[in-house]
Amino acid sequence: MKDKHKHYEDLIETEYSTLSLENIESIIHNKNIFESFEKEYGERLYSEILLALTHERYETDEAKLLWDKISSHLDTLTKKLDRNPGIVVATLDYLSNIDNSLLSPVLIQEDKSDFISETTTRDELTQLYLKSVFNFALQKELEKSFRTKHNLSLLMIDIDDFKKVNDTFGHLVGDEVLKAIGKLINNNIRSMDIAARYGGEELAIIVPESKPEEAVFLAERIRKKISEIKFSGFSVKVSIGVCHSSLDIKTADDIVNGADKALYEAKQTGKNRVVVFKGKQ
Repeated sequence: MKDKHKHYEDLIETEYSTLSLENIESIIHNKNIFESFEKEYGERLYSEILLALTHERYETDEAKLLWDKISSHLDTLTKKLDRNPGIVVATLDYLSNIDNSLLSPVLIQEDKSDFISETTTRDELTQLYLKSVFNFALQKELEKSFRTKHNLSLLMIDIDDFKKVNDTFGHLVGDEVLKAIGKLINNNIRSMDIAARYGGEELAIIVPESKPEEAVFLAERIRKKISEIKFSGFSVKVSIGVCHSSLDIKTADDIVNGADKALYEAKQTGKNRVVVFKGKQ
């Protein structure tokens, strides 16, 4: 295993990397962009890509070989899933589960999913996980729930009247709202819970191994705490839809759809409330 101090040095070096996730995605999908980056970075391009994605430093030859395999793995996953899971998921899945070389990525906690890397998978604004990580984690947690018979809950959160905030105070203030809410959520969930920015002002929290009433209590606590945040001259409220695992929930789409329906009901019945999906009537 890599010396721990060397591992930390790699992490610090990552902070100064000029390659972003957007750059890497462009390199994959656009030949001209790839050639321009290859010209700029030369032989160390693949090492820089893997450093940005994994926080691990690979030698030039090894990095090139690994990148070819990861690219191929991304194609395989895309065909199997009928969607592109993203280069982050493909990289960590390949190195952790197939190549078994990523023995110590920057893990959040061991009881959280061991394919998640701390910084390469977070939304920059909210510091919540990206949707690609959410999709992968939800599938894994649902499979685990089936095996262990432990309850799994999903919270879908939407900021009420967020468009009015942007229209009235501007998008920079809207960003501050999202940032504050993301921080509050991260500070109020367990280490095993996984919170993500699902899209726009919609957020999600995967709550594994908890009783249904505990997940609802978490939703109510988050709803109340968000309403207590004081911004410059205003506050915001959220609506939350909750769906628990059950015999009716057979896929990740099922639990997402259930939470979405509960969220829609919360919106339609007055907002600023928590609604639990009741399942088939």
